[in-house]
Amino acid sequence: MLKKLIVKRGFAIVLLVIMGSSLLLGGCNNKPESYKIVHLAPLTGDASFQGQILVNAAKMAVDEINENGGINGVPIEYVTVDETSSTTTGIEAVRKAIALEPVAVIGPNRSGTILAAEDLWKQAKIPFITDGTNADTTKKGNPYTFRIQIPSTYWIPILAKTAKEHFNVTRPAVLYGNNEYSKGLWDATLPALAEYGLEPVTIQTYNDGDRDFTAQLLQIKNAGADALFLYGYEAELGLILRQRMELGMENVLVFGERGCASPAVEELAGTANIEGLVCSTTFSQGDPDPKRQEFIKKYEEKFEESLSPTHINHYDSIYILADIIGRVGGNREKIREELSKLDYEGVLAHYQADKEGNLVHTIYTQIFKDGKWQLLLTEEYPVERQH
Repeated sequence: MLKKLIVKRGFAIVLLVIMGSSLLLGGCNNKPESYKIVHLAPLTGDASFQGQILVNAAKMAVDEINENGGINGVPIEYVTVDETSSTTTGIEAVRKAIALEPVAVIGPNRSGTILAAEDLWKQAKIPFITDGTNADTTKKGNPYTFRIQIPSTYWIPILAKTAKEHFNVTRPAVLYGNNEYSKGLWDATLPALAEYGLEPVTIQTYNDGDRDFTAQLLQIKNAGADALFLYGYEAELGLILRQRMELGMENVLVFGERGCASPAVEELAGTANIEGLVCSTTFSQGDPDPKRQEFIKKYEEKFEESLSPTHINHYDSIYILADIIGRVGGNREKIREELSKLDYEGVLAHYQADKEGNLVHTIYTQIFKDGKWQLLLTEEYPVERQH
């Protein structure tokens, strides 16, 4: 009887070992069907052309990765959600993105939406790689917010330096839109100009959706300005640049930030009307680096259109996420941890996370001259890493 009990007990132990081994082996092969990444981009409204460039760049990276076997054999499931061009409806888009339960989200694109909705992804504990340049978007202490743009506090100082040292500007004017994005740039303007001994001769504003800027431009002309610091979204920028020329203000140099380098601005203003335009950007079409010139060629051949230099960053965002997921899997908290200590050499830039979650720290100024963009200045700003 005792012998039979021992045999039965031994058989049970062997069976448990075999079952445990099977479960262990099965667990090793239990890969997810896909890794879902949601991309919030403005696909309708005034910024839809911008949103399409954002999606083009990200989708190009997704296709490349999936065509080469995905992430450790698992494909990326790439889902776009229309952020719209409005903060109010953008908040609802963020809720929709969160409800899709992705491993990470790219976007929102606009500072107003980020500032209004950032608590939603903080509560959901989903890492978001955002765009907006308003410096406050990464100052909320949200550990799930990362930014693949330069804060506004760095876009303007390099413009002021370029204006003073390259063009000997002495009487600048300022014109900016009444939105969170442009206001963030305006907040950085006075201290940047003061650093180079410059003071605005007039400060003008406009509202999103305005189409006639004659009154503001005449104020600038009558103030005797020799330069205009111009901030806003592309739909308005293009019209302002065209109307400036119609008012005979071709001698007033224009200094803008990333939006000014968008092909949509050239289309709205007319190529001749952006000659001499200077802008600050995180990627310069005039950068001679062969790797970046190869990317420009690949993008423009694929989509048969010019790229917008600061709306193609999410090509690298996808590769950053793919690299991290390849190492830690689809665990959101581990993805967040890896983003918080990121040090990654991409095609478009070198990405390092600072203590606020900013990932990009190189900025350029470039000029549109003789029908093409040419590089002027390159600056690196300090990276204060998390301890």
